[in-house]
Amino acid sequence: MSQRLRDFNILAGAQVGVHDVHFPKIPGSLNNTFIAQSTTDNKNTVYKLNHRDMAVKNAAVAKMLREHGVPAPDVTATQVGAQWFEVYPFIPGKTLYECVGDGMGGDEIDAVYAELAEMFYRTTKIDWRPIYNMKFSQTHHVARRNISDVNNPIVGTLFSGAVMMMNIGKAYNYGLCHCGITPKNVIIGPDGHVAALIDMDEVAIADKNYAFGMMAAKYYQLRGRMDNLVDHYELISGQSLNTAKVYTIANLTNMGKHIMWHMAHWRSKTK
Repeated sequence: MSQRLRDFNILAGAQVGVHDVHFPKIPGSLNNTFIAQSTTDNKNTVYKLNHRDMAVKNAAVAKMLREHGVPAPDVTATQVGAQWFEVYPFIPGKTLYECVGDGMGGDEIDAVYAELAEMFYRTTKIDWRPIYNMKFSQTHHVARRNISDVNNPIVGTLFSGAVMMMNIGKAYNYGLCHCGITPKNVIIGPDGHVAALIDMDEVAIADKNYAFGMMAAKYYQLRGRMDNLVDHYELISGQSLNTAKVYTIANLTNMGKHIMWHMAHWRSKTK
């Protein structure tokens, strides 16, 4: 058992009122998300350890997404002792990452990403002004915090500067975007449709071309092309994307994740 899971078990037993605490199948890079069963109703609940301001922002944006027809967790920002958590009911299903690993076909992948493109369009229409003055409302601030937590503050500062530069664009292209629509953050329900977008950290004010490029990066790896996804978005939205920027962001994202993976692998070998 990891130290973080052990610590949460102690905290949960003393103050939360849950049992059977375990990591999700896809734990994420920070290992800060746990699934636990309530001692009162035996329902599974998700607990995500987070910074206070990030948890508060995430609860707000999750509500905004749900109000606009985008499936998202019903997040509550909760303090337990000195620690802050996001708490929400467990969402049945598998991540898209697991589905692809289980052999999801190309047509099915295309259908899921068509749904995601439609959800992406809905998010860009949300009025982001209510969260503008909140900490972590800007995507480069989120990048700095999360990458600093995974790696170190120097790497976080460098990456956040790059993210800020990549988000420079026309004012009308800014919106409330989920900049982390990756297979690990998409829950596929038993009916084969998208049941929820998770990881509200990544929901922030961003240039839509940047955010779309982040989503398209994995689609490009899975399908070898991005034009179908771009065409579908432009058809349903009636808006044109800056395709050059989308392709550049997608390629830079894939390259950056490759570098980050090698850095993490190198650190694990040197410990």
